[in-house]
Amino acid sequence: MGMRNSNGKEAARYHDLDALRAVAMLLGIALHGALSFVPFPWIVQDSEQHTAFGSFFFFVHGFRMPVFFVMSGFFTAMLWRRRGLFSTLRQRFLRVFLPCMVGLFSIVPLNHMAGEFASLQKEFIREQPKQSETAKDTAGLIDLARRGDLKGVETLLTQGTDANDQAEDQSSALHWAAVSNHREIVEALLVGGAEVNIQSADGGTPLHWAAFLGEPETVKLLLESGANPRLKNDKGETPLDTVLHPWGKEIERLTVFLVGIMQLDVHLAQIEADRPAIITALGGRVTETSTDAWIKGLFLKDVFGHLWFLWFLCWLVMAFSLYALLATVTHLKSLPDWLILSPLRYLWLLPLTLLPQLVMHSGGELPGFGPDTSTGWLPFPHLLFYYAIFFFFGAFYHDAKGSGREVGSRWWISLPLAILVIFPLGMELSVKPTWSLEAIPEGLHHLCGSAVQVVFAWLMIFGLMGLFRMFCGRERRWMRYMSDSSYWLYLAHLPLILIAQSFVKDWPLSPFLKFPLVCAAVTLVLLLSYQLFVRYTPIGTFLNGPRKRRAQELSSAD
Repeated sequence: MGMRNSNGKEAARYHDLDALRAVAMLLGIALHGALSFVPFPWIVQDSEQHTAFGSFFFFVHGFRMPVFFVMSGFFTAMLWRRRGLFSTLRQRFLRVFLPCMVGLFSIVPLNHMAGEFASLQKEFIREQPKQSETAKDTAGLIDLARRGDLKGVETLLTQGTDANDQAEDQSSALHWAAVSNHREIVEALLVGGAEVNIQSADGGTPLHWAAFLGEPETVKLLLESGANPRLKNDKGETPLDTVLHPWGKEIERLTVFLVGIMQLDVHLAQIEADRPAIITALGGRVTETSTDAWIKGLFLKDVFGHLWFLWFLCWLVMAFSLYALLATVTHLKSLPDWLILSPLRYLWLLPLTLLPQLVMHSGGELPGFGPDTSTGWLPFPHLLFYYAIFFFFGAFYHDAKGSGREVGSRWWISLPLAILVIFPLGMELSVKPTWSLEAIPEGLHHLCGSAVQVVFAWLMIFGLMGLFRMFCGRERRWMRYMSDSSYWLYLAHLPLILIAQSFVKDWPLSPFLKFPLVCAAVTLVLLLSYQLFVRYTPIGTFLNGPRKRRAQELSSAD
């Protein structure tokens, strides 16, 4: 990040940290590009998937935004020390707040349009021969129940077909009729001998399925027919438990994922609207007032999408302004070096970061590695506090750099340790537990998993800072170009990622070929758009400030 000092000369540019910030930004393209290749709540589900992409997602997610906020704190402190608080707030207003607001009415709607395009593609594929009329006659009871073919179901039951036949996942026709809201078929199956409390492989009953994705009338019908609302699935959840989680981005993503995998013709708005009636039918209490719902909506409604980090940065800059005023009044130049530069920093960073990490993924439907996501008008308090730790460490690190000693000098130890030991252990504890379920007491499992995630984040941060200082410490034109373009690339990438994923999702190619193809194609288009329509245009000035062409730079130097 280069800027002019008080004498009008360009101040020193931290090429290593600038490059690290750009890489953290650009990794978002790969992060989102990988999501269609793993069974994950993502609107595009590729026909060729591999669990390695899930591991890749969690690996990048575990350190990428913490790295970004450390860099943001560093450069915010640098700007403040060089220009003063007013100039810092003005620069962040122009380069962060305004792009965030403009993106809210431009890029975010484009995301929704691309999502709708992907959904239409999915619907089109779903209506292909596997659901054609020619297959109806040979379909089994479960397939007919899924389709809503009442006559076909009654015919097979009359012919003696067992109403409790189960598929490979041990789901039954009653499961599928209940979740698809085919009440007449539910009645026919129950009359034909279907067991109302039959359980699938994950312990879910038809009532579990109907409660989470069904409608109130189907839930009531199952209850009247003897469904046990106290039965628990393998997660220990009753049907009521599955609908008590507040409707937010995580539940919405999970619902989109399940609807896509199960190929159900339902609408998210209707599912959300039916939840209070389903809770009441299952014996729960809906006590939320209109004020409660409004306040909850400020936290849970998806407003910013992938631009949430800009909104968080606005909050953190305002918090930084309070720190800057306090530091000015008290003449605080920096914290003691041992708190920031020596390995003793781990003694306060790790436990402090663990506090908000313990709240991550608690009570959610999805396991996870790394931080939560908050895209509403009001950030989740625990998540804002989490990123504030990284942001302010970056600010404190800037002020401590005058000593000449810098963190990350042992990157050749911390990076292999984080990648080869800490990350696999974190995945075992937080995402796919196997041996750890018996080795670690149940009450300590979440604590251990959270602690490992915190260690991973800080080891990656310090390791990457040392690595980039060694290899990116001097200016390289191509790296500076990528740093300049990274802001635009990340802001504009998501609609293109969704379209590219939809385009290739049914190609009979390995996901290890399609993934780099999607990322490369999107990055190339974005780089061309940056060069032609952004870099030397008012858009580029709006995002990064004015940029001179190479000939102008040379003439200015002369």
